[in-house]
Formats: sequence, structure tokens, C-alpha cells
Amino acid sequence: MTLTSGKLLRFMEPGRAYEASELARRLDASAAQVNNILLCTLVEDGLIRMSSHASRILRFERPPLAPDAPSRSHADTDIPTSVASPPVTRQLHGSLRGYDASLVSVRSLAMLARTSH
Repeated sequence: MTLTSGKLLRFMEPGRAYEASELARRLDASAAQVNNILLCTLVEDGLIRMSSHASRILRFERPPLAPDAPSRSHADTDIPTSVASPPVTRQLHGSLRGYDASLVSVRSLAMLARTSH
């Protein structure tokens, strides 16, 4: 049986936070499949939220089914606004690739621009 994002969403109760390892264990799937593929995709699609409270452990929460409609005050206008948020990356663990080469190229550029005395 393959795990899909639909099955994962049906399993998650709205308003309850889950750790990726807990979801993987309960759904009998690998943590890598749940964490890197499904959860990150669902977060990017806005179907679940990712949070970390006072610890480095990430928790994933499915928002309530019917969110409350925002109330508009008299001072609100119909001007469209946007909210900036940090991008969600798919890889939560791993090592940096090409970092040394990048540092070497920046160093060599700095040495070229340096004035010699």
C-alpha cells in the first residue's frame, strides 16, 4: 500500500499537532517518505502548517476544517495586500553541497579587488 497525501490528510485530526516520526510510525511508512515528500508538499500547498515550539522538533498541524472568516473593520479598504513569508524548503536535514567552491570563488574575487600596497 502506498502512502498518498490524501491518506495522510485523512489520518490527521484538524487542530492536533503531529511529529513526522509519529505519523510515519502510525502509517507504517518510512520517515523520509513522510517527512521529505508528503509533509513538505502539503505545507507548500497550504493544507497543513509546520511549527516548532521551544524545541528543535518540527510539528505538523492540519488547520480546522472551517476557518473563521476574518472580520472587516470600518477602516479596512479594498486595497490588495500581500504577506511575505519565508520559503519552505523540502530538505530538512543534510549537508551543504558546493559551499567550499563558493567560498573559494568569493575569496578569489576579493583578492582581485584588493588594493596592493
